[in-house]
Amino acid sequence: MLYVSLACRLTLAAVMTLAAVAKLRSPGVFAASLKDFDFIPARLRRPLAVLVPAAELLIALLLALPATVTAGFLAAALFCCGLTAVPTLVVARGKKVTCACFGAGEVPMSGWHIARNAVLLAAASLGSFVAISRSDGVPGQVPGIALAVVSAGVLIALTVFVDDIAALFQSPVAARDLGR
Repeated sequence: MLYVSLACRLTLAAVMTLAAVAKLRSPGVFAASLKDFDFIPARLRRPLAVLVPAAELLIALLLALPATVTAGFLAAALFCCGLTAVPTLVVARGKKVTCACFGAGEVPMSGWHIARNAVLLAAASLGSFVAISRSDGVPGQVPGIALAVVSAGVLIALTVFVDDIAALFQSPVAARDLGR
């Protein structure tokens, strides 16, 4: 189970870091995208534009430090609950809101974004469970570590490129309408 926990830890730390860096590289894009979320009060949008990438970096840092892994997983699980709720509300309301999670996105939120965030939530929950139930430290077998790193790499790629993967399953007309 420690290898599964390591894969979850690596995945979450990398995804949170990549998302935060993308938001911080173009802070205006992320801040502007928040105006489309009508369920977020206007007075909270500017603070959220700063707090979301800060929380992502904090979670990545907590997951990177051995002494704070459990706290990192728990923080990631709470954060991912919110990340899953947002596209769920958007899709349930039938709104066309673009996802600026990894920078300037042009694709409206959909079930793909809900699924992506649910996978991150599952990774955080599983990692939390393992971290709380077993505090044996870092696994030591090289093949297991290699498998955990490769698994994390696959999950990171699937997470970060969910819009591109979703486009593969759309008709050419639908993809063209999305600006692709």
